[in-house]
Amino acid sequence: MTMPETVERRTKKRILRLSLIIPLLCGAAAILLLSSAIMASIVSDQETQDIFTDAAVIPPELLDEIVWLDDPDDLPREMEPLTRIAVTSSWIRAWEQLEIVARTGDTSGVEVYFANSAREGVLERAGQWSGRSVSQVGHDLQLSFYSEDGQVIGLSSVESHLVRTDRVDDVEFTRETRESYDAVLVLDDGNWRIHHWVRRSLEGGSWTASS
Repeated sequence: MTMPETVERRTKKRILRLSLIIPLLCGAAAILLLSSAIMASIVSDQETQDIFTDAAVIPPELLDEIVWLDDPDDLPREMEPLTRIAVTSSWIRAWEQLEIVARTGDTSGVEVYFANSAREGVLERAGQWSGRSVSQVGHDLQLSFYSEDGQVIGLSSVESHLVRTDRVDDVEFTRETRESYDAVLVLDDGNWRIHHWVRRSLEGGSWTASS
């Protein structure tokens, strides 16, 4: 004959059940939180990739429009061919990023290509570029300085051929410009970023309404 359970025994069983259930619930909650974090990371990475895609992909035809003028004879160090390719890529991508900022207002990718005063300048002007954009046609570049440690570059765009776009009401206007820039690029974490950037001149035709 089975003896009825005592209150003490029933209490011990409840405690045992709770001790088994609570870790399971905690584990399920942890898995749920981890899954949410992973999904959020995936979405964030995808959004970041979407932002950077346009700037990261260099139009092949644009590479043919990049001209390097002869380097000065008094540079502290001669620039290596691979470094010149990397600097060319960074310069083009920085301009592509500017177009993204002007077109969308999204500044998330600015720090990938700009730092210090150059980055601050882009961020300050981003709000003024609504309805405006700029696309690059070509650049004539010249090295003005290359540090002995290979970390700092002085670069002049003797001429940048650009197409600027502005919108007034529902009408879009464009004009071609010839501009010149002086810049300082620094090698940060393996990437050449523009730290200082000054426009020296601007020559452009009249604005024309797009058809």
